[in-house]
Amino acid sequence: MARRGRERGRARCAAAALALVCGLLGGLVSPAAADDGDAVDGDGGEATIAVVVTAAPDVPFPAARRATVQVSAERALKRDRRLTVVDKDDRLAARARRVPSDVVGEARALLSSGEELLRRGQAPAALRKLEAASAQLARVLAWTQKQELARAQFLLGAAQALTGDGKAATATFVELLAWRPEAVADADIEPRVILPLWEKAQARARRLAGGSIDIETTPGGALAYVDGKLAGFTPTVVEGLAVGTHYVTLRREGHERRVEVVRISDRKAARLAVKLEPSRRGAELAAAEQQVVGGVGPAVATAAAQAGLAAVGELLGVEQVVVVVAERGEGRYQLHVYDVGGARLATQRLAVGDRELEDAFADAAAALYEQVARAKVKLVEKPRRPRGPRGPSIFSRRWFWLTVAGVVAVGATTGLVLSLDGGEPLRCPPGASCGEVLFRF
Repeated sequence: MARRGRERGRARCAAAALALVCGLLGGLVSPAAADDGDAVDGDGGEATIAVVVTAAPDVPFPAARRATVQVSAERALKRDRRLTVVDKDDRLAARARRVPSDVVGEARALLSSGEELLRRGQAPAALRKLEAASAQLARVLAWTQKQELARAQFLLGAAQALTGDGKAATATFVELLAWRPEAVADADIEPRVILPLWEKAQARARRLAGGSIDIETTPGGALAYVDGKLAGFTPTVVEGLAVGTHYVTLRREGHERRVEVVRISDRKAARLAVKLEPSRRGAELAAAEQQVVGGVGPAVATAAAQAGLAAVGELLGVEQVVVVVAERGEGRYQLHVYDVGGARLATQRLAVGDRELEDAFADAAAALYEQVARAKVKLVEKPRRPRGPRGPSIFSRRWFWLTVAGVVAVGATTGLVLSLDGGEPLRCPPGASCGEVLFRF
């Protein structure tokens, strides 16, 4: 018992420390506003990017601060609809075929067809599909959206009501409201039947007793979300949860996302202990990122950083990497955008000040991608020089310019001056055949 009390005390201290960290370190975003822990589907922007967070040498950078900066920077960049910001561990899982895409697709198809049947007045047929959709979505919640599960559960309750089982419908609605108290009924589906049962369920949900859950992970330090709300870093204790079913999402860089279903009781605290699995090829990604952060800053990254950027691009399937470097001083950062070939497309300094961290990063990201939109290679005519017999130059090789600056050789015979905003121009040596590149965004 004494050991249990000490563990709980440490967990509460960890949660309190998180709140303190988020309040004091450079205007960090509050945990509740950070994100909902859901996986993000697919690509859809004009550029696919990954975010790498590090600190300048000799700058203290606790794990809690790093994780919060990572989340805030990613969320800020997602505000630009031209960008697809990947979750690195989710992308590794997808590329390693660890995501049950077939099951996810089937669950979503069941939800869609069940809703269509319900709206067409075929409640019995809809009921069967929505029961299956709710069960499957709960099993693959690590790879879907919680709003999809909430939608399936509401529609299931509606189907139960429309097939004459008001008791089951009310129970389903209460179960939904226990973990999603902000849920709203769809007034377009038979409101005369559904809304009275929904209001009855809301009244019952408000009277539900409260309980708590102790969450631990191996390794520790994972971000824990309960029902889409960030609860803190593990180990942590979450209190004030309504009796019923809740969904705990666990994320830690270098590890696969997990979602666990937990039943909360008012009689004793629930306990969840989870061993997180390392991401496939996560060690390779970490090594590549270490190469990147050691050589960013110049207009063209160092050779080691170029190799790291290329590896990040290959592992994650991204075109650009945003590197966030914490600098000395409260809330001070430097941001760089690099093409995976090694060319710096933009750079920006950020002083957070009194702003929320995510808002500050959003302002910096907007300025960054204004630079990216302008980044280009300029042609400068130079007099041709007579050339004697010579072997092919390294600068005429396509792989060289892909690696150094994302340049594709097109066999131009004039000399070029390659110039990126904010940096020294790269000059094509006399007699070499260098191509023209235009960075588009």
